[in-house]
This record gives sequence, structure tokens and C-alpha cells, in this order.
Amino acid sequence: MNEDKMVENSLEKFYKNLEEPASFAGLNALSRAVGNRIKTKDIKKWLETKESYTLHKSVRRNFKRNRVIVGGIDEQFQADLLDMQFLSKFNSGYKYLLTCIDVFSKFS
Repeated sequence: MNEDKMVENSLEKFYKNLEEPASFAGLNALSRAVGNRIKTKDIKKWLETKESYTLHKSVRRNFKRNRVIVGGIDEQFQADLLDMQFLSKFNSGYKYLLTCIDVFSKFS
């Protein structure tokens, strides 16, 4: 049995066994579970072939934000309109939802 098959079998054992703490977990949890037997880059490469990992992997998007200076609570709000037309039959015909948040306290 070649080394790639041994790595794959070992990772499958940890990843798909629900009794393992690292079952269906991310890179860090899986690498802690297998210890130093398998390199982290090999685990990452293997995880990227699994649909259950790549489908639910969060995408991080960092973008520059404008600085907001507010003197106190209830002085400035941010509002957004949510399009909920696909749920209108469950929400008494309501199609849009207006959300407002206080910029100072982040209280909605």
C-alpha cells in the first residue's frame, strides 16, 4: 500500500467517524486529531477534495471601511432593505424587511 493511500485511509477514519472529535471538522481540528503523523499541507490538500468541507467553508472578504464618528447613542443609524419575496407566502404577504442598526452601540 503506497503512502498516499495510507494517508487517505487514516484521514477518512478520523473525518467520517462521528465518534471522533474531528469528524467533519476543519483543518486545525483534523490536524490535532491525527497528530504529527500527517503533514498539514497533505491534510489541507485532502480536505479540498471533500465536498462537505469545500461546500461549507466560509469565504473571508476583507474590504476597507469608512471611519464613522458618532457622538452618542441614537444619533446615527444604518438601514438596509431585505428582499424577502420568496418567503412572502409564509409572512402574511410581507415582501420586504427594513433593518436599522444604531452605529454607536451596534444595537438593532
